[in-house]
Amino acid sequence: MPMRKWRERKPLAMDVDHMQLLHQEAIEQLELLHTALDAMEQATGTMRDNLMEMVENHWHAYQDVLHMIWLQ
Repeated sequence: MPMRKWRERKPLAMDVDHMQLLHQEAIEQLELLHTALDAMEQATGTMRDNLMEMVENHWHAYQDVLHMIWLQ
């Protein structure tokens, strides 16, 4: 079995400030999601439905931020 050739890797350029901003945004989305879930547990009817929609929106926003982090 032939030995693998080691290639020199190019340094990865990363904007640390932008990465920290994305991580902070992800944390904020989870905190908002948690707050909406707590309120939803106490709500009924239309208010509960609206809070569930908010929870879903925060979950999707969180996933979007994770996707942006992954692309960095």
